Amino acid sequence: MKFTLSWLKNPLETDASLDEIVAKLTMLGLEVEGVEDPAKKLGIFSVAKVLEAGPHPDADKLQVLKVEALVEGEVKQLQVVCGAPNARAGMTGIFAPPGATIPVNGMVLKPTKIRGVESNGMMCSERELELSDEHEGIIDLKGDWKVGTPAAEVLGRDDPVIEIAITPNRPDCLGVYGVARDLAAAGLGRLLEGDLSPVPGTFESPVGIELDFPAEAENACPVFAGRLIRGVKNGPSPEWLQTYLKAVGLRPINALVDITNFISLDRARPLHVYDAAKLKGDIRARLGRKGEKFLALDGKEYEIEPEFCVIADDAQVLGLGGVMGGEASGSTDETVDVFVESAYFDPYRTARTGRDTGIVSDARYRFERGVDPEFVLPGLELATKMILNLCGGEASNLVVAGKVPDTKKVIAFDPGRIEKLTGLALPKSEAVTILSALGFGVSEAEAKLSVSVPSWRPDVEGEADLVEEVVRVHGLSEVKSAALPRLHAVAKPVLSPRQRRERMARRALAARGLVEAVNWSFISEAEASLFGGGNAAPGLKLANPISAEM
Repeated sequence: MKFTLSWLKNPLETDASLDEIVAKLTMLGLEVEGVEDPAKKLGIFSVAKVLEAGPHPDADKLQVLKVEALVEGEVKQLQVVCGAPNARAGMTGIFAPPGATIPVNGMVLKPTKIRGVESNGMMCSERELELSDEHEGIIDLKGDWKVGTPAAEVLGRDDPVIEIAITPNRPDCLGVYGVARDLAAAGLGRLLEGDLSPVPGTFESPVGIELDFPAEAENACPVFAGRLIRGVKNGPSPEWLQTYLKAVGLRPINALVDITNFISLDRARPLHVYDAAKLKGDIRARLGRKGEKFLALDGKEYEIEPEFCVIADDAQVLGLGGVMGGEASGSTDETVDVFVESAYFDPYRTARTGRDTGIVSDARYRFERGVDPEFVLPGLELATKMILNLCGGEASNLVVAGKVPDTKKVIAFDPGRIEKLTGLALPKSEAVTILSALGFGVSEAEAKLSVSVPSWRPDVEGEADLVEEVVRVHGLSEVKSAALPRLHAVAKPVLSPRQRRERMARRALAARGLVEAVNWSFISEAEASLFGGGNAAPGLKLANPISAEM
């Protein structure tokens, strides 16, 4: 799970430093696998201005530029040979001085001659700085940037990327919001919920939703919700959204798709958008049928098995529930009316479908671990707000089939179990505060606490789990190791004084440089006879040796 520091600070109001956040994440059980600071990688690159551009005297496709750039702390004018077709006088770009290492290939720049013309440094493309695959031309900065401004600042690459390892029992932390909740509970800031209020629809959706499962497979998709948003203007998503996605390794596609990817990473709520003009009739979740085929968004065609949960319209399979959508109904820049899907899919069936097809996707990764079933509708409302804000349009009323599965669990919790299991004597008030901050409902119930488990924590089953929650937030470093008492069944030392002396003698001799010869326990009969064994002592011969040499 990757996210940037600024992304984390959207739901977490905090003044904590990067080092404090990293240390606290690991203590909470969200082990930090690495922190990448792109500003360091781009440290030597800076803004430069092209003063002059002229043809190379000995190459048609090359130009000779006079560049004003920052080199060794001073602004200088340098000559650079460049092959980019968009290089021109007056443009502002990113300059790599001699001595810089180009990120894409590890090449170290040196002053050189290209076709007999001296060249010092290089004007960079986005691909060379690993910003995108664009390499047809050098970076052409918009706006008035001062020569020498760090490239990381100009390109928005000064945001550290944190990568954490998520254990299978913490699906809630497959979203940035879940990580922020843990940090807030640990005292590193205040959690901001965000606006999840319903969006009032202005018309009825022309696309309906159905659940079509036999009784024994109704859990494949207990609830399916969606709404139509008409009159959207799709296209590139805003720079801030593209920056977030690029930072964690995702390629921006268009505003509609980028919004669903963002919510999947931000709230651990996978969504899907369909181009409504490509749908035939209503959408239904059902089991697959033998002989059906499906062209997925990864460009591959898959055979549908009867055990798969599929999303289909009247004409064809549109997607594999919880795994991946299809090419045929995907949104493009020409999409005007879009249908947004938010559903809950059975983790086990999703995992099986993913294994059988070999599809690895962010949606599958989250659904098979268990997404929050009660966030189906709030997640849809959140997506609706983002689409209306970024793409415009008009939203229909919600269409919902089925109902959210009941995940309510109440645990009778004795706070005294904390000391019994961990040795930490914590006051009951601290346990209540921590559990409440993590989203658990806590109330007094006679001698014990009555703790209701939130829907996003499918891993919490009993008292021991609640003890773990309290202790990891309080600080696992406070748990001290202690030797177990020796029970009567534990054997006491059995070596005799002579055996102990022999061992001490061996160690003393070895410490003085002597070498002990340790012979094989079993040897071949031929070799044994050389030392008085073999036929001379038949009683020592194995009846069924593993090999002739033993």
